[in-house]
Amino acid sequence: MTEFTIVSLVLLAIVLLDAVGDGLRWQRKQVAHHVVEILREAVWLSMVAYFMDNWTIITMYVTARIAFFDPVINLVAGQPIGYAGTSSLYDRLLRWFSGKVKEPGHLIWVIRVMAAIWFIAWILTR
Repeated sequence: MTEFTIVSLVLLAIVLLDAVGDGLRWQRKQVAHHVVEILREAVWLSMVAYFMDNWTIITMYVTARIAFFDPVINLVAGQPIGYAGTSSLYDRLLRWFSGKVKEPGHLIWVIRVMAAIWFIAWILTR
């Protein structure tokens, strides 16, 4: 595996840890939530210390978060997999934008799938 592939998989792990931690918090499992959050922060700090000033890392994290965060947090929290919340700015923007098209649920998945394809394609081409 190349260094880029390893970094991409670590970024994906950070996104998944973030979603699992938030899902545990929604279920009011505070101790488990804090353990997962501490683990996620430790991985982030390691990444930042190792790769200072690398914008590719930030871009990969953003695409992984768009593609995988919401479906994972929804599964952990017991929500429908395609659920988009109402509290975060991202969720409100996504709901507003998807309300402008005929099939709003499909647009959300198109955005997530495009981000996942970008994330995976970057891993495969580096």
